[in-house]
Amino acid sequence: MAQPVKIAAYSGDPLLVERALSQRVHELGQAQRVPLFGDEISPEELSSQLFTASLFGEQRVLVVRRADTLVRSDYLAQKLEAGLPEDTALVFTGDKLRGPVVQLAQDAQHYARPKGRTLHALAKTLLEEADLPTHKLLVDLLVEACGKGTEQEKGTLRLLREVEKLSLWKGGTLPKEQIPELLYSAQVAPYALLDALGSRDVPTALAELRQLVTGTPEAFRLFFLVVTHIRTLLVTRACLDRSEQPPGPAWLARRRAAQARNFNQQELIELLARLQELDLMIKTGKFTAPAALTYFTLSLAA
Repeated sequence: MAQPVKIAAYSGDPLLVERALSQRVHELGQAQRVPLFGDEISPEELSSQLFTASLFGEQRVLVVRRADTLVRSDYLAQKLEAGLPEDTALVFTGDKLRGPVVQLAQDAQHYARPKGRTLHALAKTLLEEADLPTHKLLVDLLVEACGKGTEQEKGTLRLLREVEKLSLWKGGTLPKEQIPELLYSAQVAPYALLDALGSRDVPTALAELRQLVTGTPEAFRLFFLVVTHIRTLLVTRACLDRSEQPPGPAWLARRRAAQARNFNQQELIELLARLQELDLMIKTGKFTAPAALTYFTLSLAA
């Protein structure tokens, strides 16, 4: 009978790492998830947390991100050789995890950045998981999106964002010619606008809108990016309220968390409801997309 995985280490492509982490945590059932960061905690501090009994005796999994330096610690490896407490599991993630701690892991995987057929297969899998059609055109457009933009913007995390965006159309009809307009590969991503909205910086957001919106197609695309961003902030706010680590890579999770703290959950729910009402008004011709974006932005000042 296979021994349970008490120590795991996943590195490489950020999306594949997150999927492996989610699967491992899911297998642990109702275990309490304890988020930590390897560049903010010493080997001694981590060891102390690992071998201090849980206050209520519940199962727990310590998830240590940015652990590239930490897993090279001989001190930590010596402590782990004796085994972990029965109620504790440990998962490390990072860019390139190597060292004596990784050698002790029952499950250690490094995920190369997917390319070619592997990337196409991943795009298809993400569409299937989102209950979206897996047409070749859609898969090819998603794969193309992964190769556009700066190095930070490229890759599988962009692929995930595009699938999340397309999920807004689930159950509806989207003409093929409009699909490229929704993808980041078609136009520059409006990060400054989304950051300003998340920061409730209305003057900056309005200034960004004036630069980005030159007609209805641009406003239509931006509207659905704003919906996705507010929905992501709601998920992040809920994680913060439960003292859980928000999804996504550490740098992005921190960025979203800083914005999510500008709202409470009820405010974000109300913003999503407002966007839903504006969407209906756009579709019924009562509001243009540019006007809807301006109205929504101004409402953040209330």
